[in-house]
Amino acid sequence: MKLIYIKHGRQFLIISLVLVIVMMLAVVSMVKDHLGRAQETLLPIYGTDDDNMRISLTINCAWGADDIPEILDILDREQVKATFFVLGIWAEKNPEMLKLIHDRGHEIGNHSYSHKLPSRISVKQMEEEIDKANDAIEKIVGFRPLLYRAPSGDHTEELLTLTQRKGLYTIKWTVDSIDWKDSMTAQNIIDRVTGRTRSGSILLFHNDTKHTKDVLPVIIKHLKNEGYDFVKVSELIYKTDYYIDHQGIQRGKRG
Repeated sequence: MKLIYIKHGRQFLIISLVLVIVMMLAVVSMVKDHLGRAQETLLPIYGTDDDNMRISLTINCAWGADDIPEILDILDREQVKATFFVLGIWAEKNPEMLKLIHDRGHEIGNHSYSHKLPSRISVKQMEEEIDKANDAIEKIVGFRPLLYRAPSGDHTEELLTLTQRKGLYTIKWTVDSIDWKDSMTAQNIIDRVTGRTRSGSILLFHNDTKHTKDVLPVIIKHLKNEGYDFVKVSELIYKTDYYIDHQGIQRGKRG
């Protein structure tokens, strides 16, 4: 009888160990699945993991255009190439300004056609906004942008699925100058941008504002003195072999 009990005890122990191992494997599988889904969550590109002190200056063009020549002159003097995200209706109203931006060697991105917030329109309307803007830009400068920035940075999972399907890179920002806000002084903007910029940052500015053309030279000089190099967004971001972390930072996959 003693031998039978020992035999059964060993069997029970083995079965218990097997069950524990199976349960542990199931938990590991669930964790991996959860992490996998988290990594697949769609987000726009806020910035990159660049560690070479490279940053991108971006300017949204949505309303007026009178200050564009002066902004371009500043960028020429400072030897900086920027990325301009333009509305389709802005391009149609200001074709000569868009041509001037392009001819000066700057990059042009899609900022939608009429600034409708993606969260308030249908997927079909989102696509129309993107396509109409690209149509307008292509008609003027001869190419369709691959960079897209949502109006007010507003994005939804449906929008990001759409831009991914259309082969567009959805760009947000890591440093918002808030240069459009009336309560912001020139020094407020300068301090905000210079204090928050890091390698891989994408900086957001707007044209047709009170202070932008005045603060740009100061900010550019300051950041250059800190060792930063300004590049176009298309030069800063990864095109392949990357993922976007939970903070929207685009990171290259290490082999």
